[in-house]
Amino acid sequence: MRIWIARHGESEGNLAGTLQGCRIDTPLTANGRRQAEAMAIALADARVDAVVASPLQRARETAGTAAAPHGLGLSLDLELVEYDWGQWTGLSLDEEMERRVTQLRARWRSGDVDARPPEGESPVRAARRLRRVLDRVVASGARAPLLVGHGRSNRILFCVLLGRDLSRMDEIRQRNASLSLFEWDGEGPAVPLVVDDVGHLGAIPTSPGVLDAAR
Repeated sequence: MRIWIARHGESEGNLAGTLQGCRIDTPLTANGRRQAEAMAIALADARVDAVVASPLQRARETAGTAAAPHGLGLSLDLELVEYDWGQWTGLSLDEEMERRVTQLRARWRSGDVDARPPEGESPVRAARRLRRVLDRVVASGARAPLLVGHGRSNRILFCVLLGRDLSRMDEIRQRNASLSLFEWDGEGPAVPLVVDDVGHLGAIPTSPGVLDAAR
């Protein structure tokens, strides 16, 4: 199969510079809706035979817009939600919060992928649920599915799909409304064809890099 993976467009939480995770359900901004429309145009002539989205508003809105040219309905998968930041959810990424997130990401890069925020989830736990998402996509028989998820969870999903260690997840950038495409046999490591492409957005702004890296 060829599997498309997209990150949702800019949300109100992105604009506010907060850690949203899976516990905050904010809609797209006007800019985010424009990004979703640009994504739909970019995918209009591509083969897409199923659209699976996180049930959170920002992903669901993006997926609905992207699915429209193909006349497809949405399948919502509860396990495609964003990474759970636990007690850090909703906090502004000020200097102190940036320090905490940076320290946690450093632990992940060093191989401690069981590390987690207080009352949040570890990358290992998130990877297990995202593996189940992929298993369901394979079982559905789709040959060109589009999965619409989130910044941090997409990075973890890519590691699962590519057969990479989770410590490498920050090697992959995920900007708002980006598109990635993989060729995959449903079992072994996928082959990346396009990763974090935002060329379809043109002059439409994307999220600041620092905030994108954290979330």
